Amino acid sequence: MTTDAMASLLDLKSGEQVYALLQPLRSVLNIPTATGVVTTLHASFPDFMLSSKRSQRFCCNPPARHTTMALACLSIVDQAEPKVNICSLPSSYMLDSEIGDLKQRVSRSITPALTYACRYWPAHLTLGEPRDGLINHIHQFFDSKLLLWMEVMSLTGHMRYGTRIIMDVEKWCNERQAPEGVTKLAHDASQFVSIYANHPISQSTPHIYVSMVPFWPRSRPISEAYRPRTTGLLQPTGTAFDRRRLALIATWKVSTQEVKSISLSADGTRLVVPTDSGIDVYDTTTGESVLNLTDQRAQYVLYVAISPDGTQMAFDGGDGIPYLWDIVNEGKVTSLLPNAIADTQSLSFSPDGLHVACGLQNGDAYICKPRQDSGSAALLKGHTKDVCSVTFSPNGKHLASGSDDKTVRVWDVQTGKPVGDPFEGHSGWVLSVSYSPDGSRLASASSDGTVQVWDPQTGKIVLGPLTGHSDYVLSATFSLNGTLIASGSGDRTIRVYDAQTGQTAFGPLEGHTDRVNSVIFSPDSTRLYSCSDDGTVRVWNMQDFDSSKPLSSGPVALTVINSIRYSPSGLRAVSGSDDGSVHVWNVRTGELVLGPMRGHEKFVLSVDYSPSDQYIASGSSDNTLRIWDANTGADIHGPMNAHSNLVSCVRFSPDSSVVVSGSYDRTVRIWDVTTGQHVMQLLQGDNIILSVGFSPDGHKVVCGSRKMHVVDRYTGNAVIEPITGHSGYIYSAEFSPDGKRLVSGSDDRTVRIWDAQTGKQLVVCGDNHASHSNYVYSVGFSPNGLFVASGSLDRTVCVWDARTGNLILGPLKGHTGGVTCVQFSPDGTHLASCSRDGAIRFWDVSSCEANLQGDVEPSAGMH
Repeated sequence: MTTDAMASLLDLKSGEQVYALLQPLRSVLNIPTATGVVTTLHASFPDFMLSSKRSQRFCCNPPARHTTMALACLSIVDQAEPKVNICSLPSSYMLDSEIGDLKQRVSRSITPALTYACRYWPAHLTLGEPRDGLINHIHQFFDSKLLLWMEVMSLTGHMRYGTRIIMDVEKWCNERQAPEGVTKLAHDASQFVSIYANHPISQSTPHIYVSMVPFWPRSRPISEAYRPRTTGLLQPTGTAFDRRRLALIATWKVSTQEVKSISLSADGTRLVVPTDSGIDVYDTTTGESVLNLTDQRAQYVLYVAISPDGTQMAFDGGDGIPYLWDIVNEGKVTSLLPNAIADTQSLSFSPDGLHVACGLQNGDAYICKPRQDSGSAALLKGHTKDVCSVTFSPNGKHLASGSDDKTVRVWDVQTGKPVGDPFEGHSGWVLSVSYSPDGSRLASASSDGTVQVWDPQTGKIVLGPLTGHSDYVLSATFSLNGTLIASGSGDRTIRVYDAQTGQTAFGPLEGHTDRVNSVIFSPDSTRLYSCSDDGTVRVWNMQDFDSSKPLSSGPVALTVINSIRYSPSGLRAVSGSDDGSVHVWNVRTGELVLGPMRGHEKFVLSVDYSPSDQYIASGSSDNTLRIWDANTGADIHGPMNAHSNLVSCVRFSPDSSVVVSGSYDRTVRIWDVTTGQHVMQLLQGDNIILSVGFSPDGHKVVCGSRKMHVVDRYTGNAVIEPITGHSGYIYSAEFSPDGKRLVSGSDDRTVRIWDAQTGKQLVVCGDNHASHSNYVYSVGFSPNGLFVASGSLDRTVCVWDARTGNLILGPLKGHTGGVTCVQFSPDGTHLASCSRDGAIRFWDVSSCEANLQGDVEPSAGMH
């Protein structure tokens, strides 16, 4: 700590005064003039000061001093000015990293003492002693200083520690039996900080106020404390907003491949995950990798297990051989089984960490002693097919196993013999087994879509089947307090059951875009971790649930929104997301009025409203299209199959009779809306198809690829020669309202306008002073044909003069992720945009015509 920081904390006049006071101690302290940072010269000095026998009247009482420091830190935070936007950041439309003078702003506005106070007051608190009035200071912090604290933590680069810090304070409040109002505030603050720290909006500090506060549920303590103090912010309305509750806390993209398993340390601070680079150990409060094994044997790992003390890791190598990674013993990697026995299907440590169980593909299981020779492994023989799951009982005396032979078995760990007969009751493979904390129950998950709960002593079913999933149940686990059972399924959802009654406690928890392979509760049962074939680990809130209320992903959507389209009336908008869902929104209120409509198994890449207002079409990376009833949300025909690769774009014909689709399989196809049947292949291109669009008369279709093709809708014949000019792929192409022009956007970062009759280039929008700096993903004409809108991965939206290419509005900033789609409203007064940041924005562009030569900053709202 610097002398200046000490002066502030000790309420002294200056750092010079501190320096003078410390002069008698220069023999044991080092204070460089250049930095003013005070450090001890030798560890013996702190030892001396903390020993009452040695230092006597000079002895420092650590608990008392820590509490004094905690109060001093809180006082510094309380005195900080201004209370909002402490560094006077110019706009929420900019990421912190884009503010050129951010370091100077932070240096001017955030003192070293304030940085220290924000970073370390909870540490002093937890190490301190009880003191009268301390709880009141904690209450005041959560009630009025939390957002300022978040600003400081975010702007000084410490937000990654924020979740753990507030969780520690919440724990302290609970242990001290603080008043209910304080504990509720602390708990809600923990959720608030965690979601912010793990969301892309944390890259722009002003979004604490712009996004987090407005979209936090009104019934929560943080909203009650801070919403009345905010002015000029969004005011989301509607019953869906009022009734929602928070489920998804964080999403960590850990791999580009499928994540088949995760394992949590006994203290809940570390999560082990197989990743692209090997095996990573993540800090569960920050989502950051703190340790990595890149040994060649750790490539292509599917199954992992961490020892209770966190010092060892078992994993299956890419060769299927089970290995042990001794983290503390120079990272040594050794084989668990003799003679290169392979085809590992499951792994588990015993509660004392002295044994590892391995389930194999041939139906065998082994119990190994990690610190002994692999030849000492004991063979358990009895299953006739793959052993998909193994788990030790809490007392370590028994091992349970689940198998593709549809049975559960329990084994005596000492003898290796089965205890009783196989448990029979599932009609499908047994994919997961889990003991209750007291060992009196055993849960099993199966490909038959159910969870069963057994008495492990008798083999009798005592609860179940627990139902609700529509696909294989791949994982089931008890909470550590024994009250809940969570399950993950191939239907991409998680369900949580009451462990006593078998009733659904809450769920389904939706967010994963592919099958959920494993679920694990935190040691305090307040959080649930899940992994999926979508390459993510997600963290879920397991507290404060009321099964009568719908689940919400957080203050703003935590999934990429790929497509947005207005209804013909302009009163609604439909969106398609990476979570495989389709939603319909009220444009004026932002309220969800239909959906989520589910059916797609992967990302929804494109959506469209029919001009008749009766239908919604969606195209997905699951290679299918679907047509939905725009009034009821019903899936009319089910998956429409013909494409052999992802469907990147869909558009209705002007008469709503057919849908055109483009795909990465390089084809463009026509579908009958009434029957859902494939009518014809319109184009076989040379490259992937990224965009399609009908001419206003419905006779022609424009297709964006490496080149732009215009073909006859009925014959597929080229109307004009392929249009060239872009130097990259054409992500978006559209006819003008009169059908005489085309507009295109490309990964060459340009927007171009063409003559639709000849293919001649008419305009390139922008110049060296006004242009996009990244891929242009979406373009569209205004209804009057005077303007063109574009959305780019540079996170901006622009409006251009369609005749001259001059910039009329923008670049419009607000999204914190790449803009994936833009569209003018039917009356041309607004522009909708959606983004990888999970937000939909509606921009007022009604002043375009009056400002053809000017630049206007429009208003924006997020829904």
